[in-house]
Amino acid sequence: MVDCTINISDAEGFGLATLESLSCNTPIIVNMTGGLQEQVTNGVEMFGIPLYPTSKAVIGSQSVPYIYEDRISKEHFFSAMDKMMALGKKGRTNMGTKGRQHVLESYNFENFNKTWVEYMLKVHEEEGSWETRKKYNGIRFKEVA
Repeated sequence: MVDCTINISDAEGFGLATLESLSCNTPIIVNMTGGLQEQVTNGVEMFGIPLYPTSKAVIGSQSVPYIYEDRISKEHFFSAMDKMMALGKKGRTNMGTKGRQHVLESYNFENFNKTWVEYMLKVHEEEGSWETRKKYNGIRFKEVA
């Protein structure tokens, strides 16, 4: 029912809405930040139109050590929308179909399960379990006033 999905967030961690759109054969227009970068391309084909940041910043606080904020320009955004519409319905459908295949190959449950288990085993082997964990600092901060 839509021509494309747009996510121009300046600090997107992953972007579930765009992943859902790709899984429904809908191409995307995204800022090349965070996980959106790996959704819009498999390194060979594009499943939407990438918007490369015109300015970048690293922002941090005590609760969030750092996050990249990548901002786009209004001109690049308008140009991306023009490119998407210039593809025509057939071009957008073709791009969306390839995007769905990318989602099925890259984000399926079997791959997720395998990589998750492998990662957790690696962490356990390298860092230990709760009682035997390495690099643990038992410092506790207490209010003294």
